Amino acid sequence: MDKILTFIVNEHNEILLLKGNENDPQFKKSFWYVVTGGCEEYDLDKEETVKREIKEETGLKKIKEILYLNWIFKYNSLGVKCTEYVYITFVKKERVILNEENIDYAWCDIEEFIDKIKWYGDKKELYNVLKEALDKNIYFKTEKVEEF
Repeated sequence: MDKILTFIVNEHNEILLLKGNENDPQFKKSFWYVVTGGCEEYDLDKEETVKREIKEETGLKKIKEILYLNWIFKYNSLGVKCTEYVYITFVKKERVILNEENIDYAWCDIEEFIDKIKWYGDKKELYNVLKEALDKNIYFKTEKVEEF
């Protein structure tokens, strides 16, 4: 199954964190993360999936730019093989409206974001990727695939 993961950044370079519901079917606990979701047949492309998932999970609609970060995660989730494509999305800061998947949100600077997020990879690498992405630069010059 193709999926997306996107970091959401407002015009103040704050990154959005979402606190997931403890009833999550896979993890069964609450933690801070970002927007993720599966690609649907009716999505024209992965950028459409990014827009749809952001709207569904946060209510944010004023998207300025979406950048693919040349980063892919491969893993199994609830018995399904997933390939997750990583993006950064720049938005106009507006009121966040959470859906049932999340119970809280926070706009954070990069250091607070790195400290709070539940991340399965190297947080130093995540910091470097985000630091570049905040300036609309891509850290990985070729696609990097990580398997978990």
